[in-house]
Amino acid sequence: MGSPVSPMSEKRLLAFLAAILGLVAGVLILAAAAGQGALNVIGIVLGFGILYGSYLIYRGRASWFSWGRTRTGALINLVLGLVTLFVPGGVGGILSVLAIVSGFLGLLAA
Repeated sequence: MGSPVSPMSEKRLLAFLAAILGLVAGVLILAAAAGQGALNVIGIVLGFGILYGSYLIYRGRASWFSWGRTRTGALINLVLGLVTLFVPGGVGGILSVLAIVSGFLGLLAA
């Protein structure tokens, strides 16, 4: 028989999934911001912020002091996802939803 899955490994899997979703959302937001005729500075800042939040989620679950970093990264992704969803002229759409889901999964992993 296989060994039972510990709750810690489930949290790491959730954190990894949250980091990957945030990474995809951040890169696509950066691509959308740079793909327009002129550089969208707000989109670029938000894209890098979501990438940083994803980094904190991933590093938080991989280090010994995980609670604060994971929760901080999740909150960053959640808030910036909401900002991109509601700011006029922002990215919005599925990319914002990916960032919000990343933040939610990061909170579950914390």
